[in-house]
Amino acid sequence: MTMASLPVITELDAARIRELGNRLPNEGAAFEPFQQLLSKVHQEAEIVPGRRISADVVTLNSTATFRDELTGTEHCVTLVYPADASIAERRISVLSPVGRALLGQSVGSVVSFEQPGGALREIRVLELNYQPEASGEYAR
Repeated sequence: MTMASLPVITELDAARIRELGNRLPNEGAAFEPFQQLLSKVHQEAEIVPGRRISADVVTLNSTATFRDELTGTEHCVTLVYPADASIAERRISVLSPVGRALLGQSVGSVVSFEQPGGALREIRVLELNYQPEASGEYAR
């Protein structure tokens, strides 16, 4: 089992995540999901230029398949900014618990996250179906 390693986030994704706070009341200070994401960017992640990100790392606007390790259920989702989220279209916000967990993880990683209510879940990144940077899209 490959446990989650240091998340790797592109410079552009990190900058845009910081900018999300500018659109939130009090710059997101009281919004826990944003604070958790910001902490991941500032304290946990390795920040790299988009052209240097590995093609197997989940970035924003990537489509990834993951498995819930508790239920065995597989899901294919696109990780997006909050304004672009749509459950019906399987586009999940980077501010959601699963979205925060997926960002910066590589294929094969198992990452734990806390669900609303406090229960811990583990997901395994199975496949990266699409990554903008691997397709030469660095400014998406």
